[in-house]
Amino acid sequence: MAPSPHGPVTISHPTTWNFDIDRYLNPFVPAPRWHLIPRPIAYILGYRDRPPKPIGNVLAALWSLLGAFCGVALVASVSKRVPAFEARHAPTIIGSFGAAAVIEFGAIESPFAQPRNAILSQVIACFFGVGISKLFALDPRAEAYTELGGALACGLTTAVMLLTNTTHPPAGATAVLAVTHAQTVALGWWLFPVMLLGVGLMQAAAVIINNVQRRYPLYWWTSHPLARSREDVEKPIHKETPSVPSHYEDSLTDVPRRVVIERGDISLPDGILLSVEEQEVLERISERI
Repeated sequence: MAPSPHGPVTISHPTTWNFDIDRYLNPFVPAPRWHLIPRPIAYILGYRDRPPKPIGNVLAALWSLLGAFCGVALVASVSKRVPAFEARHAPTIIGSFGAAAVIEFGAIESPFAQPRNAILSQVIACFFGVGISKLFALDPRAEAYTELGGALACGLTTAVMLLTNTTHPPAGATAVLAVTHAQTVALGWWLFPVMLLGVGLMQAAAVIINNVQRRYPLYWWTSHPLARSREDVEKPIHKETPSVPSHYEDSLTDVPRRVVIERGDISLPDGILLSVEEQEVLERISERI
């Protein structure tokens, strides 16, 4: 843009509202201390000191097939044998676990697949789904409009997941089922333990199967650096004892993580999500190269 004869031109942008919950939570979340964990366990939990070798989409598809089968079968088999669930006629498996299996075994590098999203999203979905179901149950006339209740539960769950950085699409299905599916509605607040058990089992299968030739998760809480504990800073780690590198790890990998800006192209490390403002700044820099 040519300079104005009356001085520099100021480009104004509309005010954007942005709430980043991690700005308030991350200072209180301790960084992972992988150097204190035996290497085999750290490996299963997703830690790598070098990037995994590419395996191609054929092997990835085979591992996804095995993982989805084992994950869904494990959740269904265990839930079916819990006496408390059986007494309340809980479904063998909630339908949203099928969608969760696709993400957690087939799209393991997506932020949607990471443990924070997979676990907390279902807690949010249960809260809104069961809560709205209970509200509708207060008025017999509302039973004719449960589809609206399901839509409201899904909408609220989606909004809160977005605000808490816990977006996980299967949770939307959980919220809808909690209001519209008779067998799920009958569970009431028991939907919480049903879902939490299933989520835990699915995560257990994911960290085992996905780490045979791939890497999962990319991070447990966030891809951004977390607070170092004072103990880590003040007490040096003895060189002869650690089972994995003794230096401080911000994430699950010690591979340098860089943002690469080229003309017309921006490359980000896995798991990094940008706000609208950050994306605009990088795009401007890219255009000026």
